Amino acid sequence: MPTERIILKADNIDGAAEQIIRFLEDSDEGRDVIYFHGCYGFGASAILKTVAERLRSSSGSANTGATGRLGKIIHIDFSRWQSKRVLQKAIGEELELPRQVMALFDKNDEEDDFDGVEQSARGVIPYVKAAIMKELSDCSFLVVLHNGSGSYIDLWEAGVPVIGQLSRRVLWTSRGRFWHHAKDWHGEEFAPAELESARLSDVSIFLAPSPLFRSGRVKFLQIVTFLRNFMYAEAEEVAMYTGVPEPDMTPKIVMECILYRALLSGNDHNINWEFHVSNYWVCDGIIQDATDGGRSAWEIGNALKRNVNWDLCNRCAEGICKVLSGEQWIRTNRWVSVTSENSSKFQVPCQATSFFWTAATRLHHRCSSLRVIHLSYCNFSFSSPPFLSCNNLRFLMLDHCKDQDAQDRGEEKKYHHRSNCSQQDGGACFRSLWVLELSYTDWYWLLSKDTLDLMVDLRELHVKGFGNRSINHLHRCSGAGSNSSRLIKLRMVVDGSNKAPGNDDDHGTSGDRNEQVSPPVVAALSFPDLSSWHILKTVVLDGCGDLELIAYNSMPLSLESFTLISNVDTKIKIISFRGCAKLKGLLLRGMFYCLVELDISGTSIKTLDLSATNAIYLKRLFLLGCGELRAIQWPARDVSLEVLCIDTTTTTHAAWGREEGKSNKQQEATASDSPSRRGSSSATMCGKEGRTLIDSDLYISIRDPRVFRSLTPLRHTKGLQVEISSTTTVNKQQVADVNVHYKPAGNMYVDDVISSTPTTSNGSSSLQADCASIIMDVSEMSVPMRSMWLWHCPPAPTDSHWAKCYINIQDDETRTGLLLKGTATTTRQLTRAATTLPDLVSNGARTLHLHDSLSITCVPGPAPDAERNLDWDRLQWCRLERCPNLEGVVFATRPERHRRIAALFRDLQTFWASQLPKARYIWDWSPLFHHGYFSFEHLAFLHLDYCPRLVHVLPLYTSNTHGCRSLETLEIVCCGDLREVFPSNSSESQQREHQPRKFPRLKRIHLYELPKLQRICGHYRMLAPNLETMRIRGCWSLRHLPVVHDEAESSEKESSEDITPPTVDLNCEKEWWERLEWDGKKAGHHPSHYKPTYSAYNKKNLLRASVLR
Repeated sequence: MPTERIILKADNIDGAAEQIIRFLEDSDEGRDVIYFHGCYGFGASAILKTVAERLRSSSGSANTGATGRLGKIIHIDFSRWQSKRVLQKAIGEELELPRQVMALFDKNDEEDDFDGVEQSARGVIPYVKAAIMKELSDCSFLVVLHNGSGSYIDLWEAGVPVIGQLSRRVLWTSRGRFWHHAKDWHGEEFAPAELESARLSDVSIFLAPSPLFRSGRVKFLQIVTFLRNFMYAEAEEVAMYTGVPEPDMTPKIVMECILYRALLSGNDHNINWEFHVSNYWVCDGIIQDATDGGRSAWEIGNALKRNVNWDLCNRCAEGICKVLSGEQWIRTNRWVSVTSENSSKFQVPCQATSFFWTAATRLHHRCSSLRVIHLSYCNFSFSSPPFLSCNNLRFLMLDHCKDQDAQDRGEEKKYHHRSNCSQQDGGACFRSLWVLELSYTDWYWLLSKDTLDLMVDLRELHVKGFGNRSINHLHRCSGAGSNSSRLIKLRMVVDGSNKAPGNDDDHGTSGDRNEQVSPPVVAALSFPDLSSWHILKTVVLDGCGDLELIAYNSMPLSLESFTLISNVDTKIKIISFRGCAKLKGLLLRGMFYCLVELDISGTSIKTLDLSATNAIYLKRLFLLGCGELRAIQWPARDVSLEVLCIDTTTTTHAAWGREEGKSNKQQEATASDSPSRRGSSSATMCGKEGRTLIDSDLYISIRDPRVFRSLTPLRHTKGLQVEISSTTTVNKQQVADVNVHYKPAGNMYVDDVISSTPTTSNGSSSLQADCASIIMDVSEMSVPMRSMWLWHCPPAPTDSHWAKCYINIQDDETRTGLLLKGTATTTRQLTRAATTLPDLVSNGARTLHLHDSLSITCVPGPAPDAERNLDWDRLQWCRLERCPNLEGVVFATRPERHRRIAALFRDLQTFWASQLPKARYIWDWSPLFHHGYFSFEHLAFLHLDYCPRLVHVLPLYTSNTHGCRSLETLEIVCCGDLREVFPSNSSESQQREHQPRKFPRLKRIHLYELPKLQRICGHYRMLAPNLETMRIRGCWSLRHLPVVHDEAESSEKESSEDITPPTVDLNCEKEWWERLEWDGKKAGHHPSHYKPTYSAYNKKNLLRASVLR
């Protein structure tokens, strides 16, 4: 259905608002979404604001007419667009939604920070949408929306139910505060329906000035006055939203700034408004410092720039000039623009403050009152420039200018203009400069140290040119002793070619012809040392393809933003911002094929955005001391780093110093001679627990585990030796880790698993002590404390080709009392969500040592993604200990819908789990998931101790025929809830009840204090023909021992002598031995196959109740 077009007539804003309200009152059904264009795009925002105010005031006094039918008035001024989420938040604030609902915005924003979602891309929140829908579903309403997005917004997406009902409507506009979107056509006269913004609305309204329909000679003046009032109303809104009070920001100042922009829009002066629009206002004197000294003119100018769209089309600019040109308080004769058409006849007026000249002729005009000079394609004498007498000069731009004396000057005079400029008036014109832009003008004397020292008030320096000449000259004025103390912004644009073309149409940019002007210099391979430019905040580099190094300490500590853009392949190899604590914005865009190292340690970067960086050979990335880091956005192609160092647990100043690249905490540490790190800016830094970063190829120390989300795309070509642990912060004191050691005792067992755990120097218990105390508290309720024997954990395998990965997670928690079986104990509970480890752990780990962590609840994390690789097909050695919050299933499994055959943990040889008080299962999966034949094929050592809630260890189903075939040692100690070690599927086991499960290499079994253990291998009979020793204590529910003599295999052997079955040394309680059940000799299961030795105590003599101590 086509959009209905309506034209309303009014004389002023109040009259227009009255017309809108009357239209709403008389509207018929089907006019639910109404677009208002204003008058030629002006005044729309001010009029809708008045409409909302009147309707709200009317609803407070009487519920009649249009107000009664419209019901709730929701006014949303979103002229300055941010995102759909912020729009939804504004609607929620208007509706005064409950606090817990509004809190979801902060929560979701925090999550999006860690997901790396840009502010502009953040969508609506479904739960809030439902809350808004519920709030508005039973009432009539009118939404008055100022939409600054430049496109149609469906409010239904945010939760506003505007559909098919007359009592629920939206009145909106895309115009306001001089926001005129280029993709929106302005329309022919009164044809707003042709506008992009209006096409999806039911009705589009255009406001026509009443004088337009009158006759007479005053018609034009009345229309101009009408539009001027509308523009003034918009200027009032802009001034209000800047947040700057009068008299420092007024509608008059806003309109003067707009007119300044409009007057120059039609002339081709090569002005970059994005960089310079506020500079022009301040330098010309339109905007000045606040009267109370609270704000500088630059702050006020930037506030105005943020609240107005300055990308005006020529039609809008012409209209603004016509309407405002008659204002008496606007002195347009101060701003002079000259092009080649009128350059021969023009004289600069004495009151001029801004002068724009674009003409390929000689320039002789001089005026001492000028504050802004912009010269394009001009010829003048560099030895005596026409602006030497401009003592108030604030802004100087030289664009494609040539020295008219260059051809007349001989070799012996080629630098004489330097002394001439500095001697005339002592270089007064340069002393007052605030902004200098040198664009394709080979007057590089302006970049010399002596000249820049004259520019004592220079705030911004913009340089454009061919090759590296600008960088070379900047080298000469940088380093120690340079006097650029006021420079805040540096922007350099370098053309891709090293030499300018030599034709005559290059407007003076030829390197050959201007060799007299610029002294010979060598190619610049490193960026200049700007460390002494103490207040420099912004650096922008565009091009600079020959640059090879941005060295450590070359940037000042004041740096806040850095941009490097290149559309061609750059030669840069190392970029370092280490120690720039104020750096928040970093943009690297383009082709960086030579980049191998990026160091942003000690910065305040929140999101490291490398999505536009084509750096396929990046090998080393350092983010140490980046306490604000939330996310890393990687390049589109897979990243395979050799070295990654991340530390978000330390502050940018205290933890990682700049001095010699060492941590302030570990000054004594020294660097290794590893060739992979030689020359690295962060090679000598030290990390947690005395580790030098050189010892870890991957060093990740984080405060919030959500940072791991950014490491999902990361790949490592080598196998990884992974160690994961935590440092704990209690009452803002960091607690050190203390290892529990296991000492060999000279025989097959080693000493007691429970060791005394020391405390830290300040008396607070370590994390290991807390974990051990949890286990002690649980065990003391059911097990008398006495000596026990444990098999020693095999050492982790090593390989020179493997990389070392250390992951540290800082646990922030509170102490919470728990009541366990009537006994009060104390543990620590996390105050945030569980941790999900990055993919590189499960994909590349060869060894895994996880210990002393309160945040790990599952490995690699709860609710794993369906596409994630959970095969752990490289893991050979795994040790988990003292992780009190590992709960449920220790190793996460795939969703049940994924039934593919997979060889899980195929290379795993050693598994050790100790002191996991909440773990229920080590591995567990649905019978629907059938893992491959070779899963757990190489598992040789299986140990578990002090897992009191463990129910079973590893399901062995029929599909896993080779599982545990290499098992040699099985040891389980103090797991009170353990019922089965290797459970089987009950339906399968019933059919194969008489088929034994073979463990051909099993030699040792140690089972200690497992009171609920009923079976070792489910309903299968367990065949272990090479079993040598068994040590069983406190397993009173176990009734069957493994079969050690395979009768079927023995009967096939032809021998004239009797075969004596193997005898297993068994250490156990006598009472338990007498209760065992046997299948008989025919089944190979008989007491004669075991040689029991009994313990020194008898269960009958033990106390059956606890003793108070």
